[in-house]
Amino acid sequence: MASTNLKMLNKTSNNTLSDECYTPSNAIKPLISELSRDKVYYDCTSGLSSNIVDYLNSNGYRCISSGEKDFLIDELPDGIDIIITNPPYSKKDKFIERCYELKKPFALLLPVSSLQGQKRGQMFSENGIEVLALNKRIDFTGKGSPHFGVAWFCWGVLKQKLMFK
Repeated sequence: MASTNLKMLNKTSNNTLSDECYTPSNAIKPLISELSRDKVYYDCTSGLSSNIVDYLNSNGYRCISSGEKDFLIDELPDGIDIIITNPPYSKKDKFIERCYELKKPFALLLPVSSLQGQKRGQMFSENGIEVLALNKRIDFTGKGSPHFGVAWFCWGVLKQKLMFK
């Protein structure tokens, strides 16, 4: 069992082919009560389609899609208050670093294991981090039995540093 989990983590954590997973609404719902309807949200990895954009907009929030923009190099559109996305896990360090550089509040859906890592640990220590841990694993594939847990890693979004929902 442990070797199967390890193989799966190795397969998905640095594999750009496994980076495109749409975010189910049950992953967004726990965060939504922490968000304000008077802010403008930006899903910086949404491209042409985004469950995050659709879910927020259908629940009375304003969320803008990134379209063809590359978050890691392009400027943010004007009027953005908060970055919210499920970034490609193989590039999570680059996304975290870019969010801190922009000094915009953010909410990134990442594997719980993202708490570990020397580079991330240093960024979290220097800048601060808030975590909304989800009490249930999220099934991104629809095949059941998700093999890792995720959490919302936030900065300037949550009322507490660590929350469970």
